[in-house]
Formats: sequence, C-alpha cells, structure tokens
Amino acid sequence: MASIKDAVEESITDDYSFIKYILYAIPVFICYLLFTKGNMGWFYFLGFITLLMLITILIQCIYNVRNGANHVLPTFNIFTFCFSAFKAIFAVGPLLGLSLWLGSLIVSIKIPIPIPNMQLIYAIIVWLIIGSIVVTSLILYAKTQKIKDAYDFALISNTCIDILVAIIFFIPQLLLVNGIIVGIIAYLFGVFFTLENPVFIFLCCMALAINVAITGNYFAQIDYELVPRDENN
Repeated sequence: MASIKDAVEESITDDYSFIKYILYAIPVFICYLLFTKGNMGWFYFLGFITLLMLITILIQCIYNVRNGANHVLPTFNIFTFCFSAFKAIFAVGPLLGLSLWLGSLIVSIKIPIPIPNMQLIYAIIVWLIIGSIVVTSLILYAKTQKIKDAYDFALISNTCIDILVAIIFFIPQLLLVNGIIVGIIAYLFGVFFTLENPVFIFLCCMALAINVAITGNYFAQIDYELVPRDENN
C-alpha cells in the first residue's frame, strides 16, 4: 500500500535535498515578490517557467522512484532538466488542452434533474474524471518518459478511476503532514515575528517544492501498485 510516510522520508533525506529545495524555492519566491508588487507581466512569464519547473520535478521524482534510482530529486544538470521540461510539454500538453476544452463543453450541458446543486455535483464529477485521465497520462509518461506511453488510452481507461481514488485518499494525508510541519512553523513565526516575514515566505516556497517531491514519490508508489507492469518497461 502506498505510504505517505515513505514518501515524506525519502523526499527530505535525499542526497543534497536541502540545497535542491533552496534552489527550487528561489523562482517561487521571486514570483511571490512580483505578484505582491503588481508586476504582472514578469509574474506571468516567470510563473509559467516556475510551473514548468515544478511539473518537471514531479515527473523526474516519479521516474526516479518508479525505476529504483539511488536518488529521488532531479540532478543538478540544467540541460537534462530543461530537456525534460520541454519534452513533458509535448507529452502531456496536447491531452491537457483537449481535456480542458472537452471538460468545458461537457459541463456546459444542463442537467434536467430538479435536485439542489445538481449542476455543481455534475460538474465536479466530470472534472474529477477528466482530471484523473490527465494525471494517469502524466504518471504513465513519467514512468518511462516515452511520449507514446502518455497516450495509452486502453491502459488509462482501465486505471484512471483507481488512481483517482488513491489520490483522493492521498490529499488529506498530505494536508495533515503540512498542517503539522508548516502549521508549527507558522505558529512560531506568528508568535515571535510575523507571517509576512520574508524568511517564513521563503520557507513556504520550499514547502511547495517539498510537496511536489512528496507527490511524485507517492504517485510512483500508486503506479507500482495499480498499473499493470509491462515487462518491456
């Protein structure tokens, strides 16, 4: 069974993990500063690059854990990192765009059932299913980093709901971990300093990167347990 405990321990005890999380947090922190200063042009530009960085960390963590690498986090090789980022765009980007368009089209259909909030419930169900398809596609791609695996629709259709259920159980566990760790740090800063303290903000940026790594580790465990193994992979 996938373990949040193992995901947390492996993500924070990885080689040079503290240095890597500091480096990952820098662009996130800069995005925060740009947003608070209202510099939206640079915020959107750097925000896109930062989002791409976080997705790449997620994919590389899944790949490393799923394939038994001796490290969880991506290496310091910037060229390999950039190549993985742009490859991920081509792998998952088209399906993501199609899913957003199709989801918007489906939820616009009016449900003729006189039940309170029925339209909202319908929209939530639709987006959960579509989201599970995209996440499953990303996990399948991350395991091998072969673009064709992101479009194995037969495998996606057979496993996406199981993966959705596993992720639903993962979310409260991750929130609990953050509530304990980040909550304690927030309390200490709230008592002795202020929650607007730059050090606290930077620690929150680091926490975001750590959460991405934990999620990647957990997704790799989900893949190992729920996705049928191919002898060629």
